Amino acid sequence: MSDVDVVFHGHLSELYRKAKRGEVKTNLQGSHTRPCKFWTALKVLSGIKNAIVIAHGPRGCAYGVKRTYKLTNCRNSGTPYEPVVCTSMDEKQIIYGGEKELKGAILEVDKKYHPDLIIIGTSCASGIIGDNVDAVVEKMRCEVDAEIMPIHCEGFAGEYRSGFDLAFQRLVDLMEPPTEQHKWELADAVNIVGGRMGPERTEVDTDVKELVRLIKGSGARVNAVIAGYCTLEEIKRAPNAAVNCTRCLDFGYAIGKKMLEEFGTPLNSTILPYGISATEKWLKGAAKHLGMEERAEALIEQEYNFIKAKFEEAKRHLEGKTAIVEGHDAIRSLSIAHMLECDFGMRVVIYNFHPWNTKARRTSIDYILETGMDPEILITRGTLAFGQYESMQQTEDELLDFLGGVNPESTVYFGSSLSFPHIPLVDLNAILNRPRFGYRGALMAAKCINTAFRYAVRPRSRLFKEMVFPENAGLASARSMTSKLACDLPDPTLYAHKRRGACMMS
Repeated sequence: MSDVDVVFHGHLSELYRKAKRGEVKTNLQGSHTRPCKFWTALKVLSGIKNAIVIAHGPRGCAYGVKRTYKLTNCRNSGTPYEPVVCTSMDEKQIIYGGEKELKGAILEVDKKYHPDLIIIGTSCASGIIGDNVDAVVEKMRCEVDAEIMPIHCEGFAGEYRSGFDLAFQRLVDLMEPPTEQHKWELADAVNIVGGRMGPERTEVDTDVKELVRLIKGSGARVNAVIAGYCTLEEIKRAPNAAVNCTRCLDFGYAIGKKMLEEFGTPLNSTILPYGISATEKWLKGAAKHLGMEERAEALIEQEYNFIKAKFEEAKRHLEGKTAIVEGHDAIRSLSIAHMLECDFGMRVVIYNFHPWNTKARRTSIDYILETGMDPEILITRGTLAFGQYESMQQTEDELLDFLGGVNPESTVYFGSSLSFPHIPLVDLNAILNRPRFGYRGALMAAKCINTAFRYAVRPRSRLFKEMVFPENAGLASARSMTSKLACDLPDPTLYAHKRRGACMMS
């Protein structure tokens, strides 16, 4: 590979230092940008049970939240649909203000749905014109039965990560100071903090369900998953729990740190509990605050014995080999890298780790570096090119060029199954029969690894390659559309072959 194709090749600590000194560009190009602050804040708040979100802005903002979060959650979990209401600001409200419409929406929501909590989320439109949402809320508190919480989450007011942090910090404002009586009642309870969606899927063993199972196996119980379909009452009493355990270090840290500062609630924070090492740290950290160390040790031994045979078979396949970990999801890639190095003894190279993540994911990066890990990072031009770099042929070619080809005996690719068909490939994101966390998640990963090695000698067909990287296919090309986006399309109609409405099956 020519030097011009390599943007950065070194260790995570070096990339971190370069980004802080401004020696590596950390801005995102347009094709890589995330949802706005409004979306991410309301994603968290949509996870509260019997809470109605009022989007104070144009109806398009509310539609996105409703379709992406509320409808999806309720459809997958079989729970009653909780609507997203909108003040539907138009040109008239932009000129004269929308406070009258907001008052009417609050009254209608309280009368029609009888929620425990009404959340007012400000969009760009209401933020730009300066509607006094706080004054409206204060005036309406005595006119409705529900509690009301405004949140200023205009999309222009910060990047998407700040929406998550803001929402979790605002939830702390709903909490009540701990009391001796309530602390005694919840002495054996934990909160799982950092959940960003609503109810769990009913037919799937999800990651959160696995964490709840492990907590119960340790002899404890879960007060609330915040904000994963928790109630207002559970949020209010959350500071009385024995400990907050982060589901995700980056998103759970914001609420956990504030609860620690305001209420003294202990915080157990680790990266995503992929694999044995991270799961043990997560369990032991919780047990220390619960006074249940012996129960946790017994559970750890029992869980490991259950997966031992399959896990050690996978370890024999992987120890000493090179793991290429797709890095576009920074938190997950760091957690998977931790599992592969600590549990399987692999050399890890994280690829497509966008420099922007050095700012957005600094909490997880600090944690990884403090554990003594310093994974190798490779960033090529394709990572920074305009296009969806998770599935770009350019990035695939650049990596193959860098490696000098790939040896299926010594290299394993952990990432999208759209890529690298001639070596063992493990797509943990495509596992439908989850969980991916904990010991059962480690067993699932081991099974995937063992299967990948069994079928690595079977090259993918030319037809598959043409389907993934079609020539001149417009938006239907994997160069411009990720597999996730493809799955989220409402029907099989795509902008293929440069004409509107060509069906994928035609």
